[in-house]
Amino acid sequence: MRKKKLLILNSFYSPTIIGGAEISTQLLAESLTNYYKVYVLTTGKQRRKIKIDHINGVTVYRIPCLNIYWPGNKKDRNIIAKLIWHSFNVYNPIQKRLLENIIKSIKPDIIHSQNLMGIGTYIWQIANRYSIPVIHTLRDYTLFQPVSNKYVNKIIEVINKKRSEKVQAVVGISNYILNQHLNKGFFENSFSTSIHNVVKSQKYPKRIRSEGEPLIIGYFGQLEKNKGVELLLRVVSELDSSVVKKVIICGTGKEESSLKDWIKKDSRIIFKGKIPHEQVQKLMAQIDLTVVPSIWEEPFGRVIIESYAQGTPVIASNVGGIPEVIYKKSYLFSPNKLEELKDKIINFYYLRSEDLQKEIKSLINYSYRFTDNVLQYIEVYEAALRNKIDSSL
Repeated sequence: MRKKKLLILNSFYSPTIIGGAEISTQLLAESLTNYYKVYVLTTGKQRRKIKIDHINGVTVYRIPCLNIYWPGNKKDRNIIAKLIWHSFNVYNPIQKRLLENIIKSIKPDIIHSQNLMGIGTYIWQIANRYSIPVIHTLRDYTLFQPVSNKYVNKIIEVINKKRSEKVQAVVGISNYILNQHLNKGFFENSFSTSIHNVVKSQKYPKRIRSEGEPLIIGYFGQLEKNKGVELLLRVVSELDSSVVKKVIICGTGKEESSLKDWIKKDSRIIFKGKIPHEQVQKLMAQIDLTVVPSIWEEPFGRVIIESYAQGTPVIASNVGGIPEVIYKKSYLFSPNKLEELKDKIINFYYLRSEDLQKEIKSLINYSYRFTDNVLQYIEVYEAALRNKIDSSL
């Protein structure tokens, strides 16, 4: 029996890893090769020609950058450049024709779109023209908030909202991000549901902290204002070294140089920069506590589950989809509230050894909930295919 063809669309794909979306997309794509012939369509930094790769059973089409810059190049852009870029991303007739030719060449049975920066939401219209069911996964807010200019955002929102009428099913990686879109009137004709991200982590030997020993705290993520890293450093600066021994910061971003000024103020702060994912997992196992101090409304919170997989507790901001994945609500604090975060860290410091041991085991068991989502997605795909057949009768 012929395997159905599934085409997954995402702005970036391995080896280009910008954030959690790329990791989740690759895990899903490779897991689905047991059930479908899987293709991925993504962007590449080349200016001409489509590049085709084969990665772990997945055929990857990298379309050339037909805009003024490739979005994977994370340089600072002025507002004019961003406005021009997003104008082309909303409608680029040359790229639209390129995408249509790829669709006609692959002839997918199902299209699963995700982040569409550099691809464009007109892919939904192309799929509709060829009667291909579309499932869209919401991983961020760029359908209605791609730039800082509210007037430009409103125009883009109206266009994308209209195009979303062509989508058969919409999936949120949390109830929060799903409802943010549905409440704005997106995907009015779509079946909607939430499916968590898959988080697969190799287990490493866990550091067991002795009672009364000062904490080793970790931060893993981009160094941007909306991630709240400065709040964490301010809190640590108010805590004695008998409570916090050191803070390990893994990641890069626009705030890196200003945050590194803390090294002069506090030698306990250690910046590791961007390190391989395997090294991140090992570090998570060797720290006592992960802190996720986001101000931004995180759609999911992959770092939280990755930490749990190593048995490491997490204190996190009560924003976005984070409350849906946090193990205990007592580990949440109000975003940007220094005293609340400080109190949470102090309370964790005084946790008894036997309670900590129980917590570590419970967290590892809890993380197993997030090791697979393939069957949930297959149910959505097959429902969309059945709906296509029913509507043609």
